[in-house]
Amino acid sequence: MAKDQMIRTVLIVLNVIFWLIGALFLCAGLTFRFEYYRMIRGYPISEEMYIPVFCLMALGAYLMIITFCGCCGAASSHKCMLTTFAVVNGLMLLVQIVVGILMLVYAGQIWIGDIFERQLRQRTSLERFDESYKSFLIFWQEHLTCCGLNSKDDWKDPLGSESRATCLCILEEPERDRECLPHGENRNQIYVYKPCVDEFSAFVGKYMFVIGGILMVICILQVLAIIGACTLVRRWRDEEGYVM
Repeated sequence: MAKDQMIRTVLIVLNVIFWLIGALFLCAGLTFRFEYYRMIRGYPISEEMYIPVFCLMALGAYLMIITFCGCCGAASSHKCMLTTFAVVNGLMLLVQIVVGILMLVYAGQIWIGDIFERQLRQRTSLERFDESYKSFLIFWQEHLTCCGLNSKDDWKDPLGSESRATCLCILEEPERDRECLPHGENRNQIYVYKPCVDEFSAFVGKYMFVIGGILMVICILQVLAIIGACTLVRRWRDEEGYVM
């Protein structure tokens, strides 16, 4: 009985932790979906950019539901609820492992470039976007030290009044730095930063790598929870008095 109680306590604690993680994921997803959507409304943002947000919301909702089932099953010694918890969690674990591996392997191969290309397809230059979107891009150009989306030529004039402060390469030896590109035909002239597509991909890929690593840690904890649930169900099967 003491061993059962210890396993049950550990299982309840794990489920409470997972429930809180699920609530955090769901709240973060809802915040990005609605609050940041309000902030970027009017920008030509592709719907594909919301896929990670929807996945985060779905994962959060799943964790909250399944951990509630596991916590109640462990607390009330309910064999059916714990069996459901173990089976569903095991299936979801396989999905999470595959997703986590894909995120770690393809962290740098993001679809940002294709999205940028589609955004510019109907426009000859970034000057044709509205002011709010140009301000949005200039903000990222400043923080990522880049110029343009797929190319510096996305700006009709990358050294114009709107983008000069963020596009102009200010390194001491720009001709020797891989972050800068020559602007114009004269080789002894001004240099501008490289386009933002690679910087955006690296920025997103960095956080995808972190998320993938966190997901793998969660998978390990899930394995412990599944083992605990199966152990309790097995022991209850060998005894009398469990709840059906």
